[in-house]
Amino acid sequence: MGTSPAPTARGTHGPATAAVHGRTGALLLLVLLTLVWGFHWVVVKVGLDYIPPFTFGAFRVGLALLTFVALLGARGQLRRPDPANRSIVLSVGLGQIAVGVGLQVLALQFVDAGRSAVLLYTMPLWVAVELAIFFAIRPRRAELVGLVLGITGLAALLNPAVIDWSSTAELLGTLGLLLNAAIWAAVTIHVRRHRWTQSPLELQPWMLLVALVPLGLLALAFDWGGEIRWEPITILVLLYSGPLATAFAFWASQAITRSLGAQVAATGFLATPVVGLASGALVLGEALSAIDVVGFGLILAGIGVTALLPVRGPISGRVGGGRDGAERDKG
Repeated sequence: MGTSPAPTARGTHGPATAAVHGRTGALLLLVLLTLVWGFHWVVVKVGLDYIPPFTFGAFRVGLALLTFVALLGARGQLRRPDPANRSIVLSVGLGQIAVGVGLQVLALQFVDAGRSAVLLYTMPLWVAVELAIFFAIRPRRAELVGLVLGITGLAALLNPAVIDWSSTAELLGTLGLLLNAAIWAAVTIHVRRHRWTQSPLELQPWMLLVALVPLGLLALAFDWGGEIRWEPITILVLLYSGPLATAFAFWASQAITRSLGAQVAATGFLATPVVGLASGALVLGEALSAIDVVGFGLILAGIGVTALLPVRGPISGRVGGGRDGAERDKG
């Protein structure tokens, strides 16, 4: 998973987020980003053969942090978060990045890369569920259709004919990815409700720093003494995962969203799990059964129906101003 697509910085103060000038350039960047994020699932899967899981996650976040510090420092935009933004820094840093990266590296040891990508990108379906449970906001008709399609697809993917229920590791990995999607959805709701006084680009280094602390502690606790196989592919995997699939991807998602709009961007990002599926099959030889294909298709259809809906208006009782989100980190 790349860190999930970041929220758009609409109505923020301070420097504007990155922008791509021209629709053609933005569309080309969108294609590049979905390829980077989609293929990243394969990269992480391969990287875990060379680096212990939490160490991999800490390296990834640490390299992305260094990239952002260097970039924003050179532009004179590196400054502390305003007090009003500390809650969103903690929410994204812990809930979306730290938990997301941690669950991803654990799950990918036992679950195929393509399947993992699709399961994580069920996030928009969880948003509708959580809005109904915690905010008493009834799903719209199209959201109900998307939920039915998505749940049917999940049932197909969790069928004993496709998943080995006797394998505790595979089952826990699958459930971990679904938990990851649900937590990502909760953070997305917070992102939409929060009143931003700085751009997400300015706050990203602090979000990464917050995420690095627990990942580093987990690496010390569980990976201590684990072997890191320092080979050329190890360096390539880390450079791809940190500076490219995390730091560059964050900037690119901002630029695409500003140029094409949140709705078009969110819909375009749906190509990420498709690329993940194709990459897993072509590069890693992951088998796709007929039930897999049907399940993946139903989930992607459900996500597509949900993502094509207009962004909701303000949530009743919300804290802060209205904001759109370009919903996954996470590739």
